[in-house]
Amino acid sequence: MQLGAMNHPAKDVVEEIRWIAEHDFDYIDLTLEPPAADPRTLELSRVATALEKYELPVVAHTAYYLPYATPFATIRRACLEELSVAVKVAGKLGARLVTVHFCRPPKFFSEEDVFAWHREILAPLCDLAEQTGTVVAVEQSPFPQCRQIDILERLLTELPGLRFHLDAGHARLEPQGDLWNEYLARLGRYLVHVHLSENDGSCDQHLPLGAVPGHFWQWSQRIAQLKSLPYDGTITLEVFAPEPDYLLLSRDLVRRWWNEAGNENSAA
Repeated sequence: MQLGAMNHPAKDVVEEIRWIAEHDFDYIDLTLEPPAADPRTLELSRVATALEKYELPVVAHTAYYLPYATPFATIRRACLEELSVAVKVAGKLGARLVTVHFCRPPKFFSEEDVFAWHREILAPLCDLAEQTGTVVAVEQSPFPQCRQIDILERLLTELPGLRFHLDAGHARLEPQGDLWNEYLARLGRYLVHVHLSENDGSCDQHLPLGAVPGHFWQWSQRIAQLKSLPYDGTITLEVFAPEPDYLLLSRDLVRRWWNEAGNENSAA
């Protein structure tokens, strides 16, 4: 298992790389979005030099707000162009994968329409990723306004190059309630990346692990589920607290839970 952290899109990318490397993370989850990490204007040589200096592997992440699930073909084409730029940049930086978000659709359209819009974008991105040496992973979104798990399963089945990125916080924010278990059961075989954070069920708060009162999250159990899937890949802590010590505490907790899950499996 490798633990990573994400850069702040409004802060200098090289400084973010330095901080993440110096605080004992295994990689950077590089979000390629404005204002400070726009893939069209990013100084690739400067970023690549920093990644090499700190010996920090990278996975990439695209802007979640590109609205490609739309009936307007011109907007879909524009989104595909922007996402293609990000995939190419990810490949140049040696990213092992690049995340594209499921796009929440407008009301009044069928799930067949939503599927078709996503396929129109994701299929060529998967082809491009293969050419650039990376992989596209689709991340489920909060409050999707549709049965996105069904659409995702169909996309993953029909697009052999596509993989799945599971966001624990988003899984709680589904119309049907928390779908963490269902995502693992149905899409676990496609899983290549995970985001962890907490929320209280009202919105995507990106809180530290263990911050929400009560026993809803049961992180030691969730980590054990991942490990027994089996999953041993990248896990990004999407903890966006103003005080960075909360991110570091979450890092230490996940490592402890992971090791404890291993000990329990050995003792069984």
